[in-house]
Amino acid sequence: MKALLTFAFTVALSFAQESELYVLGVHPHGIVIFDGTRNEIAGQIQTRGRAPKELVPSPDGKFVYTTTDGRAKLEVVNLETRSIDRVLEITPPGYRLTIYGLVLNGKGDRLYVHVKPVRELIDRYVVDPPQIWSVDVATGKTQKVAEVPQGVAALALTKDERTLIAWGRDLYYIDLAQNRITDTFPLMNQPSPTAGALNTLALFIQFERSGIFSIPYYTRDPITAKDLMGLVNLDVANGKVGVVELGSPIPLYSAVVSPDRKRAYAVMNQLLAIDLEKKRITQITDLERTRYVANISRDGKRLFVSGAAPFIHVYDTATLQLIKTVELPGDPSVTSFRALPAR
Repeated sequence: MKALLTFAFTVALSFAQESELYVLGVHPHGIVIFDGTRNEIAGQIQTRGRAPKELVPSPDGKFVYTTTDGRAKLEVVNLETRSIDRVLEITPPGYRLTIYGLVLNGKGDRLYVHVKPVRELIDRYVVDPPQIWSVDVATGKTQKVAEVPQGVAALALTKDERTLIAWGRDLYYIDLAQNRITDTFPLMNQPSPTAGALNTLALFIQFERSGIFSIPYYTRDPITAKDLMGLVNLDVANGKVGVVELGSPIPLYSAVVSPDRKRAYAVMNQLLAIDLEKKRITQITDLERTRYVANISRDGKRLFVSGAAPFIHVYDTATLQLIKTVELPGDPSVTSFRALPAR
């Protein structure tokens, strides 16, 4: 009996370790599966379109939805068969679409997609307002949810699935029962003349570990004329926002929050460790080249940094020391880098 229990525990532990997987896109046609336990590539899937950008895992970890071909295609990636199940044909006849922002509901049967539609007429193009559509995953049928202002780059869905949050120049809260924007959190469009506009770029999404969607911001204080930076932290479960000021600007593309929500790590030409409780930068290390995106291990002890070159660099979060460099089969560029749900 003891031997059987030991064997069962070993198998369970192995399964848990195997489940710490990540996905990111690479040029020209690929989704890479990265094993964050062993710090190695676990597989690659060829996409039909070029240059995957957004990546949204299904709740059961069996599928990934990705945009390709300049954000024009929406592909369904089957992680079990390591193949493309299908392409969701959501573009109406006579239109071309550009997709910026995807989010999947908790059942995994409905996607919310931010699209920028352009009508192709005989003698001209007509640009329609940016819109949020819902997409039935099984049928590919779409339904318009709401129009949104220009500049939306990412979407999030609250835990109760009543509110869709569109991250653009501001944060727009869309009531899915009313299909309209019912609230706005100001970023660029500050209501007070004493508050500087918060400039953010929400292209890199990796909130799976903490539930916090964190984006660096830059601003100028209108009173002191001092340039400042910090993080805008959106709790995707309830839609609440926190702003963390961090002082003089350091160029950054993206950030990821630790599972315990006490720390954040941000990247561009440097890697920063940030104490969110004390609201200060605690460590800075220079990188050998520009990086776009990072994700973090389930235990918060390792940071996976990628983008702008065909590598994933693994860092110790306590020391910011490089642990390992993993070569990729292509350049990930500005793709997402998402953690898959444990299975």
